[in-house]
This record gives sequence, structure tokens and C-alpha cells, in this order.
Amino acid sequence: MKDSATVIEYGVPIDPKVMIEPPDPAELELEKGHPGEFDTAYVQRRKNLFDLCRKHRLQKLGPPIIAYNPEETRIWRDVSPKLDELHRKHACSIYLQAKDALGISATEIPQLRHLSERVQHETNMHLVPAEGPLAYRTFYSYIAQRGFPVTQFIRHGSHPEFTPEPDMIHDCLGHVPPLMNHDYAEVLTLIGKAAVATPDPLQVLALKRFSWFSIEFGLMEESGEVKVFGAGILSSTGEIPFSLFSPDVKRRKFVTDEVIETDYDPSRMQDHLFIIPSFVFLRREIEALVRRMGIAVL
Repeated sequence: MKDSATVIEYGVPIDPKVMIEPPDPAELELEKGHPGEFDTAYVQRRKNLFDLCRKHRLQKLGPPIIAYNPEETRIWRDVSPKLDELHRKHACSIYLQAKDALGISATEIPQLRHLSERVQHETNMHLVPAEGPLAYRTFYSYIAQRGFPVTQFIRHGSHPEFTPEPDMIHDCLGHVPPLMNHDYAEVLTLIGKAAVATPDPLQVLALKRFSWFSIEFGLMEESGEVKVFGAGILSSTGEIPFSLFSPDVKRRKFVTDEVIETDYDPSRMQDHLFIIPSFVFLRREIEALVRRMGIAVL
């Protein structure tokens, strides 16, 4: 590891303390250039859901039941079948088997409370309502306790093929299905425990990059083909073909030491990806990394 005083994230140096004690914004903050930035109705809806979900998260009330409006339902019905068609062709088997077992509707936006009950019955994971993107260590502190933070808002309808932040489509059609897989749930929990246990900001950053290039934006080799594994790709109709077929994407073999030293820009489609040889390989790699870092996990 490098000097802990030097932490580079998204191409700029940051205060190392931010990795260990991240901020937890109490108000909605849409990034500049967000598709819904100037849509007053969308922004107000987001503020309302932000306040409700934040309250439920902090007070440990579980996911609230949301009455989704016609525009949100329209976006879900537009994107979900298109994603499913791409999933059948390009998603890895771990994801497809779990998605079929969970059976999320393509016509009605699911309620997280109901999905949480099904996931908990299968792997003892549960869903935590998230008002928006949570800082990495905050996010994985819930995972360390077998909770997975999930948003309950829908992306802006002007760009349904991509979202600059996690939304219901990203979470429910990307992250949630694999939680039905026991091995996947254990890998996530291990990463969470390690991220919470270490006092070293560079180790937190390394775990974040490991997660990004696997859980979020990983590709996986399967039966001689490259399949999509990461939720960030699986939840985007634009990102799936881009990740697999675009000549602008650099695809390299997943080598952990390279992965944890590779920075990325989360605000755009990813043009630097790693191919994981198998899920068994990924599990062995994270176990070895945690041991090598000397992080004690219970």
C-alpha cells in the first residue's frame, strides 16, 4: 500500500478520513448535468422519496410501501422487458438462475418490502431502504450485517437506458436477484465485514475498487464466452452491448493487484473492464485479499 496520506479517487486526491468517516447527506443532492436536474416535478418527487427512505433507513423501519405514479410505471415497463431480453443473451448463469427464482414482474414495480422477505427466506440477507447513493463504507456497513441498501426511486424518463446513480431499475434488476444465491451473498458479506473492520483508508479504497470491477462492473468468462456479471452493466440497456462489443472498451483479465490500483469515473459508461475467470476464482481472490491485508473479520 502507498502512503495513507495519498488517496486518489476519481482522478483527484481526497482527504483519507473521508474513506473511513464518509459524509451522510441529509438532503437530496443531484449532480450537475443529471437528466432530471431541471424537471421540477421529478426533483420534488425525489425529495419526497429521499426524506421517506432516509427516515426508514436511519430508524431501521424496513422498506416503506411506495405508490408509484404512471410515469414511473411507464419507465419500468419500457426498460424491464428490454433488459430481460439482453439478460437472456448476455448475463451470467448465476444471475439468470437467481433472477428466475426471484421472479420480478416486468409490468409492475416491485415493493422492496416484499422482495426483502423473499431474499431473507433464501439467504438470510435483507433489503435496506436507501434514499440515494450511500458512501462506500456506509453502504458496506449494512452489507456486513447482511443488509443490502436499495433505492426506491426511478430514473428520469429522458434517459431510460442509463442512470448516473443507482435507482430501482439498477438495484432490483441488477443487484437484488443475485442475493438469492448463497455463495454470492457470502462474498458480499465478506467484503462488507472487511470494509468496516479496517482502519486503513487505502484498504477501504482497494476494496471499493475490487467491488466496482466485480460486483458493479464485472464481466465473467463462462463456457468460453464473456458474460455480464456486474449490476451496473446488467441494469443498463446501453451498457450491456457497450461493455461486450464496443471497440472503445478495454477488456483485461481480472488480476486483483491491478484491479485495486485502477481508478475509474462512475459518471459515464465504463470503458475499462476486467474479465473474471469464474465465480469460484472471484471468491478465492477476495478471501486472499482480505487475508493479505491482515483484516480480521468475524
